[in-house]
Amino acid sequence: MQVLPELQNPQVNERPILKADALKFVTTFRSQLPSETLLALLQPITALLGSEHVVVHSYAATAIERFLALKENGRSKLAVSDVLKVAQQLLTGLFAAFRHADSAENEYLMRAIMRLISFLGAEMAPVAPMCLKALRDMLVEVCKNPKSPGFNHYLFESVAALIKHGVAADRSQLATFEATLFPAFDIVLANDVQEFHPYVFQILAQLIELSNPPLSAPYMAVFPPLLTPVFWERPGSVPALTRLLVAYLAKAGVGIAADGHLEAVLGVFQKLIASKANDQHGFALISGIMQHLPAAAYQQYLSTVWQLLFTRLQTSKTPRFTRGFVVFVSLAICKLGVAAVSSTMDAVQPKIMLMILQQVWVPSLSLVDGPDEDKLVAVAATKCLTESPDIFANRPLWEQLRAALDAKLKGTEVTENADEDGQEDALDAELAGGGYTAAYAKLANASMPERPVLGEIADPKQFAESTLANFLSRVGGGG
Repeated sequence: MQVLPELQNPQVNERPILKADALKFVTTFRSQLPSETLLALLQPITALLGSEHVVVHSYAATAIERFLALKENGRSKLAVSDVLKVAQQLLTGLFAAFRHADSAENEYLMRAIMRLISFLGAEMAPVAPMCLKALRDMLVEVCKNPKSPGFNHYLFESVAALIKHGVAADRSQLATFEATLFPAFDIVLANDVQEFHPYVFQILAQLIELSNPPLSAPYMAVFPPLLTPVFWERPGSVPALTRLLVAYLAKAGVGIAADGHLEAVLGVFQKLIASKANDQHGFALISGIMQHLPAAAYQQYLSTVWQLLFTRLQTSKTPRFTRGFVVFVSLAICKLGVAAVSSTMDAVQPKIMLMILQQVWVPSLSLVDGPDEDKLVAVAATKCLTESPDIFANRPLWEQLRAALDAKLKGTEVTENADEDGQEDALDAELAGGGYTAAYAKLANASMPERPVLGEIADPKQFAESTLANFLSRVGGGG
């Protein structure tokens, strides 16, 4: 079979099996083809999106998507500037292909659209509103009878990618995105289309994270219903809902507390933290409260929070819970100081903080892994060593804590893995780790933005060493 003549044949409906085989061939051997050949192939492959045969336009979409995902020497094999020349043709062909019989919910076409949006990035901004409207109309239609999980997932991934790249390039488009999407989201929530709830919650969180406070009335109208128990009884919604509540706390936390909603949020925390399946989301929620609200808003509830956490430690401790507990105690110490944390713990049981540090916190520091978490525990351990007379007076605990800090600081080196030729891009890895599952449908393109933890401390090791040295010089100890 001659591959190129078959792909270039303008009669796109002739010999569908041969065309499908030719498309499969160039897709399989894409990493062996030079970038010039891949670019030259995009034009005839785009034309094949017009074939009436499902197998042909599906393989054409797959070829386009795989070409765009290909990497070489750690960079995309195709240049954005080159693909941009045919981008309008690609988008037109892909969206038009949904009109073919039996392809209204073709997941291969939608995955290719998602890939093209992600590949072009900020260059999508001029056509983003038009694409968003087309995707919104598809979403409204599939709400009537969701039957293709793969298509639905890539539909929401495409929306998330447009927000990620379109709004990042032009913040003024945020209002347009909100106006376009909110009516569709209202349909999802009003009609209780449960399959789509996790997606809608993630994209709402993504939009809120891109917004400047104060949040508009439509966002605030959505908030109170999110606290109703029925949403939290669906396992697939819990991770997305937790992230959404944390986004609200970050942008409207003071208003949420002033409006009397904080106790309901803490009620959600209580439900989550009691569950072995959801305790990590409970920690994310209570950490969000502590990170984004002034201490005065939640301090009265801290003793109850400690009581709930201590009860879980006593009755059904797991390694994951213990790790979350260690990180949260570290956050509390960093935000409030050792004395304030000790005071709120003492309301549960006098001097319990020393026992918690000695029996739980210090022995479990090795469970903590990750640069942000390591930074939190290192700074918290330093504060415990230098700010608490009670801890300094308990010499065995102080020495135990000092040794644990030294071990933690020695094990925080970060290594990077180089990309290899022929690899697909990082989005593939995220899609493989997320994607559609019955439990939770994570959107790779709506991943949480990175926020610096304790941004005022650049180097936790330097902070620990200098703070400890100053402390020991004051007290006259050699450590």
